[in-house]
Amino acid sequence: MENSEISPMQKTGIFLTLIVGTFVTAMSTTVTANMIPNFTEYFGVSANLAQWLTSGATLISGIIIPVTAFLLKKIQNKTYFLTTMLAYTLGSLSACFAHSFSILLVSRLIQAVGCGMMIPFGQIMLLNLYPTEKHGRVMAAFSMASMVSTVVGPTYAGLMLEAAGWRGVFVSLFVFGLAIIIVGSIFMKNITPKAEAQLNVGFVLLSAIGFSSLLIGVNNMSSGSALKLTSGGLIAIGILFLVVFSRLQLTSNKPMLNVRVFKEPSFLIAIIISICLYLISMGTGMILPIFTKSICGFSDAAYGYATLAGSVLAVFTTLYAGKLYDTMGMKPMFFAGIALFAVYSIMGICFSEKTGIVYIAATFALQTVAMSMLNSPSTTMALSKLTGNIRIDGSAVFNTIRQISSSLASTLSVLIYTLAGSNINAVHAVYIYYGIVTVAIVISVFLYLKAASNPVTE
Repeated sequence: MENSEISPMQKTGIFLTLIVGTFVTAMSTTVTANMIPNFTEYFGVSANLAQWLTSGATLISGIIIPVTAFLLKKIQNKTYFLTTMLAYTLGSLSACFAHSFSILLVSRLIQAVGCGMMIPFGQIMLLNLYPTEKHGRVMAAFSMASMVSTVVGPTYAGLMLEAAGWRGVFVSLFVFGLAIIIVGSIFMKNITPKAEAQLNVGFVLLSAIGFSSLLIGVNNMSSGSALKLTSGGLIAIGILFLVVFSRLQLTSNKPMLNVRVFKEPSFLIAIIISICLYLISMGTGMILPIFTKSICGFSDAAYGYATLAGSVLAVFTTLYAGKLYDTMGMKPMFFAGIALFAVYSIMGICFSEKTGIVYIAATFALQTVAMSMLNSPSTTMALSKLTGNIRIDGSAVFNTIRQISSSLASTLSVLIYTLAGSNINAVHAVYIYYGIVTVAIVISVFLYLKAASNPVTE
């Protein structure tokens, strides 16, 4: 369907359906971060195991995203959307009635399939629905849905936990999913054309084994040794499989992921920046609730209210960042976002057992605003220069790496916290790590500005 054939009301309906659908599905990946203490008590599992409800969900999303490049080319948009939301809604329903940790984990993984399918779909649909001159603002709205929702997730869970318990959180997600299916069946249209595509099962297995081995190996390092087969061995296996996978993608006539998009300098640098952003943001989603509730002794509701201001600020900052990107470019957001991340890391290093809830709220707000200022422009920078089907491939690559980095972020932060002693000094160690990641963002920004001042010509 040509965009000219879509009425303004239909376009608005599609836009809102995609934004709300992306927001709800992405939010679900982090709602369990705030509930780790609840699950460790209810199911009698360790915090390291309970965090897999978040890490596992983001990992599955990362594994399924490469397949979406194939699905988006082969399946009509409306069918794709309804299938995505059905998987998410069924996963939410199953989680509502979970009576064992294993059932809850499987339910979360089914939810994650829907999330992994939704994120690249929303990006591609919006970029094809609107002209290039509106991409900054459109991607800002999308980033608000896909990124700010992960910030809102723990806040929402904290408030819902106090009112309805952890099962109530999943009941509400099920209701949201059902409502989105109903609305989507009315408004969603077929926009992108179908194209020839082939799914190589071998490529899927290589990427899945590589990503899974890498993440599980890093997670198992909490035992204290990198030389064990279950930790360092799995990490080596993961890296090996991913190297083989990447080489095959470069030589294949029909790659599952067109990694040649990395030849675009802005895409490559945007990937690096995005990884760093998610290492901090998703890591914070795991560590800050543990610090607030387990070390400082505040309640679920207190943490929810503490993060509420930051969540609201993140929404407005993300939307404004898109407008600023369209009019002034990315440089203002670069400098402001980096400065806020630096201050955030310093404030975290100053945490103590007697830290007040207002200080925690201010710290969280700084992180969300910094993330919001850099995330949507980096997404626009990565995809805006890509056109046609290569944009579908670029979106799949970009979101695959971002989801895997999100999963790795949760695992790394908990790993550092565990190895450092699971106390206030361990929290300080995590925030020193965030400071190092901020330095990596500075280097990436320098490379981007240098590349922008010396454009590559064919």
